[in-house]
Amino acid sequence: MAYERISKILETPDGAFVYAQADYKADRFRVVCSGCPDLQNTPRNSGAGAILAASYHAERDPNERHVPVRKK
Repeated sequence: MAYERISKILETPDGAFVYAQADYKADRFRVVCSGCPDLQNTPRNSGAGAILAASYHAERDPNERHVPVRKK
């Protein structure tokens, strides 16, 4: 797994840092937040979805209630 950052680094109101990552060879996408270590375990549907989720998580929805995720 070789993840690379695909979004800019965003800062949440409480000072945590959030960004999206992709592993294109494995077709995996995730969001990383310094304040939410379990967030990166939630797979995303696409790179655009991960970028959108990172932005939404940083600005409006830290609990991820309204961001669609990949179903297993």
